[in-house]
Amino acid sequence: MGWARWRSTPFLFVSVYQSNMTTNESPPTLLLGIERGRLFIFAAAVLWSLAGVFIKFLDIHPLVIVFYRSLFAALVFTPFLRRGDFRANGTIVVSVLTYTAAISAFVSANKLTSAANAIVLQYTAPIFVFLFSWLVLREKIAKSNLVALIVAMLGIAIISLDSAGEPQMIGVALALISGLLFAAYMINLQRTKDIAPVYLTWINNLLCALLLFGLVQSELALTFNQALILAVMGAVQLGAPYYLFSKGLQTVPLPEASLIALIEPVLNPLWVALVVGELPSAATVWGGGLILAGLGVRYVWPLVGARTEAGS
Repeated sequence: MGWARWRSTPFLFVSVYQSNMTTNESPPTLLLGIERGRLFIFAAAVLWSLAGVFIKFLDIHPLVIVFYRSLFAALVFTPFLRRGDFRANGTIVVSVLTYTAAISAFVSANKLTSAANAIVLQYTAPIFVFLFSWLVLREKIAKSNLVALIVAMLGIAIISLDSAGEPQMIGVALALISGLLFAAYMINLQRTKDIAPVYLTWINNLLCALLLFGLVQSELALTFNQALILAVMGAVQLGAPYYLFSKGLQTVPLPEASLIALIEPVLNPLWVALVVGELPSAATVWGGGLILAGLGVRYVWPLVGARTEAGS
């Protein structure tokens, strides 16, 4: 993520879901709003999916990519800030640190393994959330989450075993770490309900750039083309989809939005294959397919249940 989503993946705007509210609009108007919301979320996922192509094109250190992308994204969000949004507390500190570490691991993984491995393993973040809730918080795990957990773990095992002993194993490990770190970011999001999403995204990216500055200051020289690509990444591939996703969540339920956003890990390796010529291995196709199938079950299950109850 992408949360942004999570990816920079969809789960980055879980807190926006809290702003959904009932409405007195007539059914046709409401339906039009839902369709527009779905289109916004789909567009956000498509824009997030371009990350792999951009990263593969840039022959610079991955942390330099993260620095400039976050810097440009922060600049994009600056005009939308409101004076009352500004605050500083421990929750924001945790958000900034987990966000910075997660996207740094994800971009680095893209440089060390295939784009397909990086994106599908980043999408294991919800699986780590389920595990944390089950093992640490001792919460009962729902059937849909258990199915997603088992199927996704099998997919992770296939990809990991295929990469064992290979140079790309470091990239696979970093991609898994990015999923774990995004899970930590997601869990912390539960404490950000009173923080404006635009401000949270802005502060995450601004402080991410500041934190990385000391590590990359000797490598900040760019060609014109590199600067242009990074500006587009920050504004179009990162900034714009966050706005679209937040708008979409105003009318579309989070489970459905998450399901629509699964187009990102499908399109990401497709763009890379078409533009760069990098093809995923058979293990990535099977393992990644299982991970996405597990997540699909997780998000489809509540939707089917809701429609069944509505029809009865």
